[in-house]
Amino acid sequence: MRIARFTPDDIHPFLALAKDEGWISHRRELAFLLERSPNGCLVCHEDNQALGFVTAVRHERSGWIGNLLVRPGSRGRGIGSALFRQAMEVLALEGAVTVWLTASAAGRPLYERNGFRCCDTIRRWERDGAGRPKHPATTPLLPDWRAIDYLGWGDARDALLGYAAAGGSALGAEQGFLMLQPLGGCSQIGPFGALVGSTAEALLDQVVAASEERLLLDVPAANRAAPRMLTARRFTVMGEADLMYAGKPPAYHPECIYGLASMGSIG
Repeated sequence: MRIARFTPDDIHPFLALAKDEGWISHRRELAFLLERSPNGCLVCHEDNQALGFVTAVRHERSGWIGNLLVRPGSRGRGIGSALFRQAMEVLALEGAVTVWLTASAAGRPLYERNGFRCCDTIRRWERDGAGRPKHPATTPLLPDWRAIDYLGWGDARDALLGYAAAGGSALGAEQGFLMLQPLGGCSQIGPFGALVGSTAEALLDQVVAASEERLLLDVPAANRAAPRMLTARRFTVMGEADLMYAGKPPAYHPECIYGLASMGSIG
């Protein structure tokens, strides 16, 4: 059994395993992770079979761990713990002073043993739809959007914003922005940030009016304005996970965060 860097050859096995687990993952996201943080994307092999995976990406001063996944028949052997510890070591060496992740109830004990604490709950919201994607016109990435994202997470995440905008649609103004990313037969709303609720509502209305497809977004529960806004537009909660961090306490302002940039793996 050995742990090595994730390569493009590992993408298909990971996606197949993730699909079996009911995860929403896609090839483009993994390509971004491999380009942005190749040393933090790890796989455990035994007898030429991939038994487990993890990804870690660094932004500026913070990092994010995601995609920790072990084959059902190989669980209980310490593979997930070993992958997790090595990913944490990579982020520390790269200078991340705060590390984020989202945790299921089953995964939370591992993270707590490694110094993580819960600071919020992330709820997944869904709006049904069966139509084809029809995204609104895109707007060039604006400096104000980077500032709003920084206010929400306490860190500069320019590469992440650029990745999200390049793969989908981006719209917004001085007080808020929203990006819509394709996820196969549906679309993810996020990253999505706003300084005031009325701006968030106006941006969401543009997407809802233009889209007939299924829409998903992950939203911090501590954003008290989001549930009313989403419920009024026929979104419902489909699940939740703990938002946890380790290291330096972040300057986290969830009231500015209306949607994460990924389905749990990048931030």
